[in-house]
Amino acid sequence: MKSLMLVAPYQLEWIEQQDRILNPNEVMVETIASAISIGSELPQYAGTARSGRAVQYPKMTGYENVGRVVEIGSHVENVRVGQRVVAFYGYRTKAIVDCQSVIPVDEDISDKVALLTILSCDVAKGIRKLKPYPEESVLVTGCGTIGLLACYVLSAYGLRNISAVDAVEARQDLALALGARVATSPTEVKNQDTLYDLGIECSSFQDAFALLQTKMKLNGKIAILSDGNREPLVLLPDFHAKELTLFGSSDGWNYAKHAEWFLIVSDLLANPLRKSLM
Repeated sequence: MKSLMLVAPYQLEWIEQQDRILNPNEVMVETIASAISIGSELPQYAGTARSGRAVQYPKMTGYENVGRVVEIGSHVENVRVGQRVVAFYGYRTKAIVDCQSVIPVDEDISDKVALLTILSCDVAKGIRKLKPYPEESVLVTGCGTIGLLACYVLSAYGLRNISAVDAVEARQDLALALGARVATSPTEVKNQDTLYDLGIECSSFQDAFALLQTKMKLNGKIAILSDGNREPLVLLPDFHAKELTLFGSSDGWNYAKHAEWFLIVSDLLANPLRKSLM
C-alpha cells in the first residue's frame, strides 16, 4: 500500500506502508479513482491554506475514493470481494477500512458520479440546516461542483425559486440544467433589486459572500458550504442590520443513508455533472 503524502509545500511523495492482517470487520479496498478538491487541496499543496493550527508534515492528502474490495474480514457481510464501493481514505493505492464505512455502487454508475456521493451528502447537510420551505427563494453563489449539487438538492427539496450566480457562462447553463430557475453573473445580480430568503455560499470568495449578504431579506438564513481555505469570509454590516442567521457545514449527515437516495437518482445528474467535471 502506498499513500500520497504532502511532505512540504509543493512537495508530494508516495510513501509505502506495510500491509497487515484484516480485523474481522474490516475490508481492503483497491483504489480505482479519487476526487481532487480544488478549494481545499490546492491551498494545502501550496502551503497557503488558512487554518487555526500549524501544519504538520508529512500530511495525508485526499478525501473520497471509488475502489474495489479485494479482501474482507471474517465477519463482513455487507460487501463481497470484487464489489465496487465508495469510501473515504485519501490518496492511497489501497486502504483497510471498517466495512460499515464503505458504500456499495452499481457497476452502471460512472466513477465520477459515484464520487459525488460524498460531496452531495455534505451539500445536503448544509441545506438541511436551513430547513427550506418550497415557497422560499434562494441564491447560490458559485457554480462549481458544490454549487451545482446545491441547485440539484434544493430542487429535490421542492424549491422552485432558485437563482445561481457565477462569472462563467458555461457554469450558469449547468446550474439551469440542475434545477436553478435563473443563473446569471455577479454584476447582473448586483444591479437587481431582488432579495432572497435563503443563501448558499459555494464559491470560497469574499466578494461572493459579500454579495450574498447584501441580497438577503430581513431575518434571512445563509449556509456556508465552501470551506474558507482560500480567503477570509467576512461579515458585512448587512449581517447585523438584517439580523441574518449563518450556518457552517462540513461533513455529511449520514453518507450511507444519503447514498440510498443519491445513487438512485444519479442518472439524472450524469450528463450535466459530467460536463462540469471535465
